[in-house]
Amino acid sequence: MLFSGKGGVGKTVMSSSFALSCARRGEKTLLMQLNVKDKAASLFGTEEIDTEIREVRENLYAVNVSPKAAMKEYALMVLKIKLIYRAVFENRVVSSFLKVIPGLNELVMLGKAYYHVGEEDEEGQPVWDKVVVDAPATGHGIFLLKIPSVITGLIGSGLMFEEARRIVELLQDPKRTALALVTLAEEMPVNETLMLSDVVNKEIGLHVACVIANGLYPRLFTDEEIQWMDELGPSVADPVGGLVEAARFRRTRGAMQERYLQKLRDDGSWPVVEMPFLFFEELETAVLEELASLLERTLKSTEARSVG
Repeated sequence: MLFSGKGGVGKTVMSSSFALSCARRGEKTLLMQLNVKDKAASLFGTEEIDTEIREVRENLYAVNVSPKAAMKEYALMVLKIKLIYRAVFENRVVSSFLKVIPGLNELVMLGKAYYHVGEEDEEGQPVWDKVVVDAPATGHGIFLLKIPSVITGLIGSGLMFEEARRIVELLQDPKRTALALVTLAEEMPVNETLMLSDVVNKEIGLHVACVIANGLYPRLFTDEEIQWMDELGPSVADPVGGLVEAARFRRTRGAMQERYLQKLRDDGSWPVVEMPFLFFEELETAVLEELASLLERTLKSTEARSVG
């Protein structure tokens, strides 16, 4: 499962919550961050997550993939012998050349995800039941996902072509890969989500499994209470006036979110998963646990509605 969306919409929190929900169901899950400042460690209350896979919860493992580490891992798989790797890839001229190849960093990071999706143990069984990728924000995310198909369109043979071709096949296979787009119910995030959905569908052939609308305010007021607020008019004596204005603001905010939720429902062919705003001072493990439970219940409800 790939998670993508505009920066600041809660993408990392949602991907971490989904990974945790999978792990709690008994699925051995790998959560992959792609060369970003580690955020998952604070959510799980662990030490910094780096390029080495580490267990953060029962059945849940995490890694922060860097291009350099992914390149080394890939090169060693191809060359087999570490001495040859050092002679070739740690050569100053070669390493400088590799840095300027467009899209190579993105390709090797996707290649690592591809490797773990198909990774098998000594008995030939899959190592991972789920691989969850916290993809970059919209602009870089599109570039990341398009790189394999761009490469296969430019070159017709060789190791790089074969690697890109296999990744394209994985991305386009709805049985193995699904994309969850995370957004806020606001104008710019919703517009970017619709644009991203259109791009990945038409230009990459990637299946959008759902859109997660994050940070939704629950409705607090009945129709009668809303009518009462409207009848009060703009001038209400303090301290009641401040409370009424706060209530009006909350109602306006909720109405705005509902408009953009409807836009997502009308403009997309995917289910919209609604996640509430949780009022906590800071994100911590307990919050992640609650989000994981909410996300699991909401996804099950969405699947049931789509089947029905």
